[in-house]
Amino acid sequence: RALRMTEAATAPRVLSASTVAETRWLRLSTLSYVDQTGRERQWDCISRTTRPAESDVDGVAILALLRSGSSIETLLVEQFRPPVNTFTIELPAGLVDKGETAAEAALRELREETGFFGSIISTSPPVALSPGLTDESVRLCVLDVDLDAPENASPKQCLEDGEFIRVRRVPLDQLEQLLATRASDGLVPFCGLQMLVAGFCLGMRTRPQDPRGVDGPGERKSGRDACLAG
Repeated sequence: RALRMTEAATAPRVLSASTVAETRWLRLSTLSYVDQTGRERQWDCISRTTRPAESDVDGVAILALLRSGSSIETLLVEQFRPPVNTFTIELPAGLVDKGETAAEAALRELREETGFFGSIISTSPPVALSPGLTDESVRLCVLDVDLDAPENASPKQCLEDGEFIRVRRVPLDQLEQLLATRASDGLVPFCGLQMLVAGFCLGMRTRPQDPRGVDGPGERKSGRDACLAG
């Protein structure tokens, strides 16, 4: 039924959720909501059943900045994803466990998926992955990885049963070419990674270039700071 058009009624909002089906990992619900005109409508939504009660996100995505001297690289992962029936190329990522913060989950997932140890630079607000389909959200965690640290001398993955993940180290200035090459090989890039690369490349192409590579008299940006600023 259409609600009476009042100022309060025109604010879109979800009224209720009815579970249609549920598995160990996922829940399909039908949402009843009110649109901007005050009309009640329905929307089907997929949710993860694994989000801890104390967490405001389901998981984390990880942008690892690997540094040694002035060089800077990042880490990508490739794995077979049954829903798309092919291999994907993605940022390292994973779910938040009970009792973990997003930052703690990011550090753990980096170690498990890639074998590297890092430290937190920044953590984003919750971001939606596919809001027309699911309420799944993540925080993007930017991590610093010191390649000269002893614990990163011989990285070793610690994968769960059923996980088969190939790790790729790639210089930031080669990200665009690598993604294009792997896409031509048939891999599907993670949307967030594709947008990250597009933004990085746009910033590099539109940023004024100083042939000395300095910001001011005698000041030179480190690889990590240049990347974050760009």
